[in-house]
Amino acid sequence: MNHDAAAIPSNARLVDRFRNRDASAFDELFRRHRDRVYRICLRALGHHQDAEDLTQETFGRFARSIHRWDSARPLEPWLAKIATNACRTFLSRRRGEVTGADWTEVVPAVSVDAGDEAGHLAGEMMLIGELRDVLGRLPPDAAHAFELIHQHGYSYQAVATQLGCPVGTVKTWVHRARLQLIDRLRDCEDVLP
Repeated sequence: MNHDAAAIPSNARLVDRFRNRDASAFDELFRRHRDRVYRICLRALGHHQDAEDLTQETFGRFARSIHRWDSARPLEPWLAKIATNACRTFLSRRRGEVTGADWTEVVPAVSVDAGDEAGHLAGEMMLIGELRDVLGRLPPDAAHAFELIHQHGYSYQAVATQLGCPVGTVKTWVHRARLQLIDRLRDCEDVLP
């Protein structure tokens, strides 16, 4: 038996320790799951600083609601749900402000049962496939602008400078890409899990 593996506490054990006021247990849970939560937030928001902020918010919500977690279920889907809800709340508060991440508000919500992460991942993979297909049909500069804005969190001005074109052109390209993506996702709504 590998003694190193046996020495690593399970998520359930760490949660139990945290419920008993062991702050180091929370630190370990944060260290273990921070990157995954950050990736969820970045995918939803499209901006690195917002994703960092919402990662912190997610763990704050997690700490406040830890008493509701059922230790018989895996922790990761529950954390993913908290992160998704935090991002939705954040985006709804910003409604009306034009940002690079606003297109995510039109993506159909994928229902996630804490025990059905495979269904969630299948829906997520389908959305990624649709996005790649839409981007593949765009002119290369337009697809690149969309990716820089939404995947890497660049400002419109930074993208315009990088691509050597006016800001208005970048906005037009990104707007057209969003419209095409929205149309494709609306067509896919009936087949999402």
